[in-house]
Amino acid sequence: MSNKIKFRNFKVVDKIKRYRGIFPTRLNKIRLDANERVSEFDNKFFTGLIKKIQSHHFTAYPEVEEIYDLLAKFNKIKRENIMITAGSDIGIRHCFELFAEPKSQIITLSPTFGMYDVYSKLFNVNQLKIGYHKDLELNYTKLINSINKNTSLILLANPNSPTGTIISEENILKLLKKAKTNKSFVVIDEAYFGFYKYSSIKYLKTFNNLIILRTFSKAIGMAGIRTGYIISNSQNIKRLYSFRPMYEISSVSCLAIKEILKDYKLVKKYINETNKGKEFLINQLSKIKLKSFKTYSNFILVNFNTKNKCLKVFKNLNKKGILTRKAPNIKACENSLRFTLGPKKYMQLLIKEIKKSL
Repeated sequence: MSNKIKFRNFKVVDKIKRYRGIFPTRLNKIRLDANERVSEFDNKFFTGLIKKIQSHHFTAYPEVEEIYDLLAKFNKIKRENIMITAGSDIGIRHCFELFAEPKSQIITLSPTFGMYDVYSKLFNVNQLKIGYHKDLELNYTKLINSINKNTSLILLANPNSPTGTIISEENILKLLKKAKTNKSFVVIDEAYFGFYKYSSIKYLKTFNNLIILRTFSKAIGMAGIRTGYIISNSQNIKRLYSFRPMYEISSVSCLAIKEILKDYKLVKKYINETNKGKEFLINQLSKIKLKSFKTYSNFILVNFNTKNKCLKVFKNLNKKGILTRKAPNIKACENSLRFTLGPKKYMQLLIKEIKKSL
């Protein structure tokens, strides 16, 4: 008789490769690799926030209801249209849990946010990836024509990461209509809302198959509080709410949200500073004959023309404590690096070191 313990079939899980961070800490670096806020928060705001942390933020369970009211007011919708999540990636998981039927087709862009691929494998769905043409032009015809009765879920980051590209309002509408006809749900991940002003939120009443994701990590600049939220019609939210944990986010996260929404001019200021930094960097890159791809987010793809130049810049920047990331492994982005954008002083430092590397 065998003493071997019998477990469920782990073949699918064992095929998924997840990697931990390559640095013990990134906090002593200039972080241009993960699309976070680059500069520190205003000292007055941050000091005021710290002073408001009390013992009960650690000893008592979180009180999240006020945050629902604040987010409803901020987005000019009802609280019944919102579900708070521990980061938008948990919102993505909840959408898979509710809408992605096993063996059904789900549609994503390629390349896109990595967790779409992870959840597609874990939830045993057939993922159809819609890729880009030269110069990062999306294959819209294939995207819309691929939606059929077997499509349970369509996931679109708009703007998309890691490309920085957008899907136009015209194409969003075509897609929503086709999906509704086929009873497919559409998740539009608006992680970079703020850097890109357009939102599909105005179509919530027209399309009961529309789900929107937001995060506090990008334009708001609070990646460390791990908070996002889902926006949809009340029926979808009620169903998604069944999957929520006992408490959505921590007490400290709740406090941070209250303070930043109260002082939202700080966010608008940072967005404006980042846009100015982007304009400066693009101008400087053109002067040294480097092509950059048009972006609607807080990061940019820069082509260095040859593989050797690309690797040299990447290595030299890392030596200088400037973290960056290689561009997606697709033909349109060959010999390119991805840089998080930020205020002009950081972009001045970046272009200075790029020039030195070349």
